[in-house]
Amino acid sequence: MSRIVLSADRTLTAGHRLLFDAMLAGSQTTMAPPWLFAPLLLPAHQGGFPLGLRRVEAALLRDGYARDEVAMQAPESLRVTAATRVIGISTGEPLGRGMNSNTMTAVVGGTIWPQDRFQELMRRVASRRGSARLVVGGPGAWQLAGDAEARRRFAIDHVVLGYCEAGIAEDFRAIEAGTAPPVLHGRAPAAETVPVIAGAALCGGIELSRGCGLGCDFCAYASQAMRHLPAAHILDDVRINLAAGQRHLGLLSEDVLRWGGSGIRPEPQALLRLLAEVRQLGPVGLLQPDHANLCSVARWSDDELAALRRLLAGGDGWVWLNVGVEAVDGALLQANGGTAKMAGVPTAEWGAFAAAQTVRLARAGFLPFASLVMGLPGETPAHTAAAERWVAALPDLPIAVFPMRLAPLTEPWQGPVLTKAHWRLMRAAYRRNFRWVPRLYAQQSRSAGVGLGRRLLVQALGLGQIAQWSGLLAWRQWRSA
Repeated sequence: MSRIVLSADRTLTAGHRLLFDAMLAGSQTTMAPPWLFAPLLLPAHQGGFPLGLRRVEAALLRDGYARDEVAMQAPESLRVTAATRVIGISTGEPLGRGMNSNTMTAVVGGTIWPQDRFQELMRRVASRRGSARLVVGGPGAWQLAGDAEARRRFAIDHVVLGYCEAGIAEDFRAIEAGTAPPVLHGRAPAAETVPVIAGAALCGGIELSRGCGLGCDFCAYASQAMRHLPAAHILDDVRINLAAGQRHLGLLSEDVLRWGGSGIRPEPQALLRLLAEVRQLGPVGLLQPDHANLCSVARWSDDELAALRRLLAGGDGWVWLNVGVEAVDGALLQANGGTAKMAGVPTAEWGAFAAAQTVRLARAGFLPFASLVMGLPGETPAHTAAAERWVAALPDLPIAVFPMRLAPLTEPWQGPVLTKAHWRLMRAAYRRNFRWVPRLYAQQSRSAGVGLGRRLLVQALGLGQIAQWSGLLAWRQWRSA
């Protein structure tokens, strides 16, 4: 029987068709009735697991573990036997401290779904684990690494931080032997030696590059230099996902526009060639990027951006893309480690530059999601008021703005208090979001082949949430200091 069991919580193993579905589910809190929302937003597992967990599986198989010794299991079918020595869990939000999560709970209350489902999985593990060692990794592992009390509460023996494929098999053997420390720092491989996945990734996840390296103080990837995976490797991962029935693919990178380039300079034609090759491999639907840097957008021409949008969408329709504005005031962003992110744009011009590049994306057929960080060290009410004016001045184009509460990376953890000015900013941003995001979701759901009845039900629930949020944002502003 399985010596190693790998799993993740329900929000990371549901049968999502689209990356946007996973984002929507991960943004719900326990104030949304699970009996109503879970059947729609957490569909039954279809074989997909977090891409990072698939990498761990592949590395274990490559470095000495036999196929029948490593089992990938959905949380609802977790099976641990006397032969199981290690249970490995991937998590994105074990304590709900991420920017999106602690913003959602500040508005709505309750516990963010990924945190709630992680806790549920920990209870399931506790009732089944026997003598197996419990190790937790994934993008949310940083929340546990510095919190010994949380590790004790969940009976976690070890936490693995960061990319780890170069040494994870050796680390697991040490964990089995009981000689590993409580917190292990993963050993990242060279990009060309990252193992090809052995099964379907959540949302058809395809890793284009890893790390970022731009140095922002508020980002966990800031110190990890960006490394691009080779095209041949990426195409192999695409084939694995397509063979498993994953037709819509998530393109994962901290800056998708930099793939194939050198340093911070993108090479647009390299990415366009790669995506054209991806579309030749089979019945590919939507190609869904997640993040891009505004200074990279500036180095793509309008024609190149339009060509990229067509390749991603496979035809007509918006493509959403997260772009980090972070602070409208360039001096504030610079003071929080944003110098490299600004790539030579003068601090006094950063706000206008960010608006101009966001508008260029919208005119090229993208629906940019511009993030703003609330509560950065050194922020004043004047900064927040300037951000509100920046949002109000955006033209009538498909642009969404998401102000997010700072998630400090230090212990003890304490997020900033949101003031009346912050809540005004949130209300200004969500007036835009309530207009554009439902349209995007309806369009992408149609493209993904979601049935009309299901689409209408999700849209009806979405209208209810818009009404709820409108009232809550007004209430939070009235009650705030």
